Amino acid sequence: MKELSKEEKKEREERKNAPILVLKVVKSNFFMPQTEWTLEPGEYILGRYPTNDIVLPDPYISRRHARIFFRDGEWYIEDLNSTNGTIVDNEDIKGKDPKKINNNTEIVVGLTILSATLKEE
Repeated sequence: MKELSKEEKKEREERKNAPILVLKVVKSNFFMPQTEWTLEPGEYILGRYPTNDIVLPDPYISRRHARIFFRDGEWYIEDLNSTNGTIVDNEDIKGKDPKKINNNTEIVVGLTILSATLKEE
């Protein structure tokens, strides 16, 4: 069995103690077959396309709208050059660096409002 590098060991340790991210639909005018996602540390694509990790059937959301990911012990969201932008705690992050997700962060994509909650294991 291959021995892990220092970086791989560090990443594994971070993930073990990492908070779980719970995304919940707070408001939407569109039928949502799923309204809550529990995310383990990793990377997730959010959009209206059915192959995305988080599918939101809001016509104002781009096919591949945003990326949510865990890095260096923190959760982040990044707009993927969507048509209508991504609002995080009242700030449009389109064209900007990834934005850190804190506990009770509000995320607006299209006409859908999501809340992000961090849960320690």
